Amino acid sequence: MTIEITSRHFSPSEKLQKLVNERVSKIERYSSLTNCFVILEKDNTGEVVEIKAHSKGHEYFAQENSDLFEKSLTVAVDKIITQMKKHSGKANVKLKSDTIKFQPEL
Repeated sequence: MTIEITSRHFSPSEKLQKLVNERVSKIERYSSLTNCFVILEKDNTGEVVEIKAHSKGHEYFAQENSDLFEKSLTVAVDKIITQMKKHSGKANVKLKSDTIKFQPEL
């Protein structure tokens, strides 16, 4: 998975970039991602983190705003993981329902 970090209105420190890579790489446990875009932005309301994660056939998006990047990043990653779990659950339910429909008659 490739992680691309973009910052708006500031230059991120090495520590922040390392934290982003560590937290975002945890997402990969739940689904095989092809790439992930992380946008860090400072504005008047706080520090905003946007994550766009792409997997085969699906795209996940989360945005969070708080007073610290660490908080925003943690919550945004949790939102992505929740979306992945939900998508995975729907895929499994659909698969199970399809196998039930196609049982041969005796």
